[in-house]
Amino acid sequence: MKTHPYIARIVGEGVLTFIYGPPGSGKSRLALHIVRVAEERGLKTLVVASESGALLAFRSLGFKVNYVKTIDEMVKLVASGALSGSYIIVDTINSHYRGDPDYYSRRMLAAACSFMRISGGLALGQASEVEGRLGSPGYSIIGRYAHIVGVTSKAGEGKFHLRIVKPEERLAAFKIEGGDIVWL
Repeated sequence: MKTHPYIARIVGEGVLTFIYGPPGSGKSRLALHIVRVAEERGLKTLVVASESGALLAFRSLGFKVNYVKTIDEMVKLVASGALSGSYIIVDTINSHYRGDPDYYSRRMLAAACSFMRISGGLALGQASEVEGRLGSPGYSIIGRYAHIVGVTSKAGEGKFHLRIVKPEERLAAFKIEGGDIVWL
C-alpha cells in the first residue's frame, strides 16, 4: 500500500497525533488508512469509536472496532491498549468532553492522551467554527500531549486536505478511492 511519507513517519515513530476537523472532512477515512499502514508495519492496533458514525464507518469497511459509550470506558480501553503495546486510534476522542466539560472530563481526557502517548496513536477530534475560527473542544488538553497536530478540510468532491500545524506547517492532499485514500 502506498502512503504519504509523512504518514509513514508518524506511524513509524509511534508518536501521538491529533487530527481534528469538521464533519465530513475525511478524518475517519484518514484513520482507516493509518490503521492499514500500522498493521502493514506489523503493529498491533486498537481501534476505539466513541460515536456511532465512526463505529459504522470502520465496520462497513471490515475493521474490528471497540465502541465505548462513556469516557470511563474509553480511558480503561486506551490504558489497556497502551499497556499491551498497541498503536491506538480513537475516533472521536473529544466526544464525551464536548457536551459539558467539567473537571472530571478534563482529567479523563488528559489520562487517555497520556496513555496514548506511551505507545503512540491517532486521536481524532470533532471541530466546530466559533466566531470564524475553527477549533476543537479539548484542544487545550489534547494539544499538550500530541507531538503532531493536524486539521482536515474538504477541498472538493471526494478530495481533502490535511494541514499539519504542529510541530511545523505541512500540507497534504488526498482523495477517497475505493476503500482507501490516495495521496495527491
